[in-house]
Amino acid sequence: MVEDNRRWGFEEAEDWEYEAGRRATPPPAGPQPDDADGCVGTDASGAVSVVAEPDGRVRAVRLIEQWRDSIDQRALDAAVLAAANNATMRALSRSVEAQGDLTAVDPVPVSAEVDETPFTRADAERLFAAVNAELAVFTSGLDQTVNVPVRAESRGGHVRGVAQSGQVVRFEIDDRWAHAAPNPEIEGELAEVLRALHDRGTPASQPSGSAIAELQALASDPARLLRKVGLA
Repeated sequence: MVEDNRRWGFEEAEDWEYEAGRRATPPPAGPQPDDADGCVGTDASGAVSVVAEPDGRVRAVRLIEQWRDSIDQRALDAAVLAAANNATMRALSRSVEAQGDLTAVDPVPVSAEVDETPFTRADAERLFAAVNAELAVFTSGLDQTVNVPVRAESRGGHVRGVAQSGQVVRFEIDDRWAHAAPNPEIEGELAEVLRALHDRGTPASQPSGSAIAELQALASDPARLLRKVGLA
């Protein structure tokens, strides 16, 4: 059995230099993308910034060059937590404002093939039963997504996080790694975990299924619906 010697939280570390040789020459930083359309959240110190898409999914995590002069590496997890949730709240606020524009909703596509088969009472009962079943599955999945915490760990194994109800509630970073690793590497693993938490903890935006699609298609063409039920 291989012993896991990683250190988490606020444990004392006396061998910060255990990876110093490998990290002596950090990779050059690439160009920073334009964040004008993103939702940016920062921690109280300003050392950490999280950029989220309008849907709340994290686009990037940014550390100021000398972030260790502003915060202790053992407090990095708390700073990332604060910045991530600030970005999420900004994205939520923007989403609420956007929902006021009902004209932005795309119409339900209508099939090119028009089915004029008469729609009987038995057909209606079958369709509504199937729609109710698909809605029940959606609701069950929604309840589970909202109420059950989701977890994620970076592929490098240095960052872990927990989220619930769309909010990051816990973040853990390997202190020894954070002390010696170059900023781009830290930023990459932080963003990886935050994206995974969002993807695993975000429910489908709306219910779907063949029965729901059939009902939407009927509702989108009232004249066709009247013909199918024999009223036109």
